[in-house]
Amino acid sequence: MSVNDKYWLKHYFGESTKIAYYGVSFNPYDPREESIFATVGGQSVIIAQFDNSKPVALEVLQTYIDENTEENFYCCAWSFDPISGAPWLAVTGAQGIIKIIDSSVGNVVRSLIGHGDEINEIKFHPRKPSLLFSASKDFSIRLWNVVTCMPIAIFGGECGHREPVLSIDVHLSGDFLASSGMDHAVKIWSLCTPVVKNAIESSLKPIQPSRPQQTSSSRQQTCCRSHGKPPSPVFVHFPIYSTARLHNNYVDCVRWYGDLLLSRCAADATIILWKPNVELIATDNSNVTTIIVGGPSKQSSSYDIICEFEFDHCDIWFLRFGISPDYQQLATGNQIGQIYLWNLQDIPLFIDKYIEKKKAKNIVTNKKEKVTVKKKGGNGGNGKKSTANVNNHSANSNGGSASSSSSGNNTNDNLKSENVENKECKPSILGMEPCDSTIRQVAFSKNRNWMVAVCDDATIWCWKMNREVQQAGNSRYDPMIIDD
Repeated sequence: MSVNDKYWLKHYFGESTKIAYYGVSFNPYDPREESIFATVGGQSVIIAQFDNSKPVALEVLQTYIDENTEENFYCCAWSFDPISGAPWLAVTGAQGIIKIIDSSVGNVVRSLIGHGDEINEIKFHPRKPSLLFSASKDFSIRLWNVVTCMPIAIFGGECGHREPVLSIDVHLSGDFLASSGMDHAVKIWSLCTPVVKNAIESSLKPIQPSRPQQTSSSRQQTCCRSHGKPPSPVFVHFPIYSTARLHNNYVDCVRWYGDLLLSRCAADATIILWKPNVELIATDNSNVTTIIVGGPSKQSSSYDIICEFEFDHCDIWFLRFGISPDYQQLATGNQIGQIYLWNLQDIPLFIDKYIEKKKAKNIVTNKKEKVTVKKKGGNGGNGKKSTANVNNHSANSNGGSASSSSSGNNTNDNLKSENVENKECKPSILGMEPCDSTIRQVAFSKNRNWMVAVCDDATIWCWKMNREVQQAGNSRYDPMIIDD
């Protein structure tokens, strides 16, 4: 299938100010499902929509210019007012202040202040839209209640990131948070320990006022803090998983893919799909009063690489790849205005191969343990011979099968496994001829009809999917969840 059969360039939008656009996000709560998106850069926030009923389908709905001339917005994320249902857009960047814009009126209705430096990425909780996570240059991650503007939890400290946090993502279950940063590390934090759960639930309950509230309607609309004394945020010092061995430079983008992770570092034009060797359990029996989550003795750091997605012309940091909401497409830009697009439908094959290898390894390990027992029993010669047989079987076995590899069925299975193992994740490359600027982020609409890329030269590029291709390949699947 050619590139033009998948997406074609439909719209182009450029600003004369030549500011760099860093972030783009579609509104997943929009009733039209895919039409509204926002881009941010410099002091500017642009909210636009696609409307195919008009001659020019791309229409700019709102433009917000921050009053602080030192502001430089890096990222944005969508949610909604839990009371009125109005669309909320969170934006933040160089000044370390998160501003919540009510896009129905075009005004800032909330400001979240607390970070000590720049904020590099924000993400709303997938199940509780009033909860927002923020990753900062001050080495910490904060969890906020957007309605009250109060911080709920701070992730960092003793075993937190040692340099600025660049990227975060929340597991679809809402129980785990992944983070990455300039310290080359990727960490996983539990959100389902009693202390964090209690803090979240407490933040969602209205605080009883210590004195009678003002009845002025204008005051109720503009004040985002409760009148009672707000609870202090809990501090989480220990992630349940941490590794700095997978990447050798700044890890500027990390995303969940089921229970797997996708991540990329600045020195390597490769996106890696990998499995952190940690048990993701959504319950914790630790004391509700403790803030020690995981702890140094419990923290895992090993991992297994599933497959890699390679692209060219990228050796800079702060470049975000995008995954479609149905997990069927992966896309990233590079420094010369190209978009690399991968079809993720083949990923289960690589995951199956990984599971086969793990099973084979477990069989070998179990047999070696049996050999050791036999040797200790005094039959040293037999024990040594058995060990050699186990190693030979490991080299010739097919995906952990206990039968001999000389059979015809096993030979066919071996050939199939080799094809899967040697198969490359080849991308389609979408070129934008007038553009030779760095593409900072790529985002997909809800049903993948649209893909938007934002660039350093203040341009926005909008790609539309071929409808016939979309209908032919519309089978949805959930990302694999591995339990080995």
